[in-house]
Amino acid sequence: LAAEPIYQELDTLAADVPPGAHGLLFLPYLLGERSPLWNPLARGAFVGLAMSDGRGELARAVMEGVAFNLRAILEILVDASKTFEVSENLAGLRSMRLIGGGGKSALWRQILADVYGLPVALLDLPANATALGSAIAGGVGVGLYADYSVAQTLAPVARIDLPNPATHARYEALYTLFKDSYRALEPIFARLAALPEAN
Repeated sequence: LAAEPIYQELDTLAADVPPGAHGLLFLPYLLGERSPLWNPLARGAFVGLAMSDGRGELARAVMEGVAFNLRAILEILVDASKTFEVSENLAGLRSMRLIGGGGKSALWRQILADVYGLPVALLDLPANATALGSAIAGGVGVGLYADYSVAQTLAPVARIDLPNPATHARYEALYTLFKDSYRALEPIFARLAALPEAN
């Protein structure tokens, strides 16, 4: 897998920065936020930005902030699986599957594994997995496939990235700070939206 040069450069810069980006957090709410916050007024923010922070810290903080937000969404799904009797309880997750162009980044895969505390399995066709998923859903709907288990055959795992226990522990503490940062800034987002020039 090869990423575009600009993403490769950002990966290289971010990989040279330790987990936690030297105390820099990023709230990835550039367009407001849907699940799990449901706040259209939320905005992106760097928290803890210092003069010593460079492109590497910024890039790593962005990657980690997006991963933290994906974890928050996962936690909502886990809670819902306890409320609604789903066939497979999400609380029993053994791994996460990754699709999309971001899967080309070894650093991104590792950050996700470390934030989730779960193995991350990259599918063999990450760029086309969404279209394949739609085709499988249609195939199940018209009776071409008996059930969704056919996805395991049609979308095999290319590689698995395992979480690093020490990094996962570091991210556990940072994840709490990430959530607390949003809560602290939530009233500020509302005040910013109320400014005349914001409309």
